[in-house]
Amino acid sequence: MSEFLTKNDESVKIEKIMKFNRSFDEMSQDQREAWLKEMGEINIEHFFKANQRVFDEDGPHKANPDKAKSQQRRDFFLDVLKNRVKSDPLKLPKGHPVTNYLDENIVIREICTKIEDIFDVKELQTYQPTSELLHELSKIHIHYLRKEDQLFPYLEKHNFTYPSTGMWKFHDEMRANLKTVTKAVEIGTLDDETLELMKETVKNIFDMTTREEKMLLPTSVKLLSQEEWIKIRKEEEESKDEIGYGFIENPPMWPPMSDEDVQIATLDKLLLQTGSLSQAQLNLFFSHLPFDITFVDENDRVLFFNKGSERTFPRSPSVIGREVKFCHPPKSVDTVLTILEAFKDGSKESAEFWITFNERLIHIRYFALRDKEKKYKGVVEITQDITDIKKIEGERRLLDWA
Repeated sequence: MSEFLTKNDESVKIEKIMKFNRSFDEMSQDQREAWLKEMGEINIEHFFKANQRVFDEDGPHKANPDKAKSQQRRDFFLDVLKNRVKSDPLKLPKGHPVTNYLDENIVIREICTKIEDIFDVKELQTYQPTSELLHELSKIHIHYLRKEDQLFPYLEKHNFTYPSTGMWKFHDEMRANLKTVTKAVEIGTLDDETLELMKETVKNIFDMTTREEKMLLPTSVKLLSQEEWIKIRKEEEESKDEIGYGFIENPPMWPPMSDEDVQIATLDKLLLQTGSLSQAQLNLFFSHLPFDITFVDENDRVLFFNKGSERTFPRSPSVIGREVKFCHPPKSVDTVLTILEAFKDGSKESAEFWITFNERLIHIRYFALRDKEKKYKGVVEITQDITDIKKIEGERRLLDWA
């Protein structure tokens, strides 16, 4: 009976947090404070379960168009995390992925504090240290990319999916804001509005480290197994040249890795439609293609991507098995899903786009894959840097090569 009561009590607390989450914008400050007083200390598991259920049932939270009220919501829930949510201290070995995030957060907070210290300096747009610090803080992109590419896929397997949209959306917002304010400082056009954006951005990046340490990382430690953390650390190591770390040197390996690869080939040769290749040859072939390939099956799950030396958009092995809707920034997910639906119903066979990314022209194409009966079996995405190709003029024949 006591076990039943405990579970019932947990359910009641989760329901209360869910109701508060949904009613927050309509509540007065006095009502919010009364709710906090009634709830007392909040268990981290209750907090993340409530947020996940709201996400599952209502979809992603739609930000209030009133920026001040939206920021008020962020600040309130941050205060709840800081002062009301109980979570165990994060004490893990050096080299553990969680420790790597924590070590980076120390540096992130130091940079944010240095920038905040010079907000009152006159002629801020000509103050060189500001530009240098903003460039340093822009490495937050790498910190966020590791979360998106290496941590979130594992959390999704445990049905903890709202970081993949809510946090990712926040990441994109901070990336865009940093670009805006850094450019304004560099060219000397930092007006009052952009200065306020800088203050807001630096504050929110600082606050995100608290959200990571009070909710995301403790929840991740509870959900993920030792084996999963080892896989994440292995992916960090394998992608250190492609993604790497923004604010720390390469950490020590955890745990020490053996030379034996985790995946053992069961077949020496793979018989293909027009030949046969060994696993080693196949990996060489895909890793030397001058474009990126990603294969998504008919169930919208990523099954394969090639790993060349210079991928346009970095990927980690943890993406394998991930739903494609969690592999794209939130602002583009709806378009991707629309393309997939058009492929599935047969109204479209391909889609293509071209964008400027890191001052390079990137061509992105999607092709529907169908079997002999024309049944939809998935989609292949091909991404190629065509900057230099566009510059080609005239001819260069085989005999001209030297």
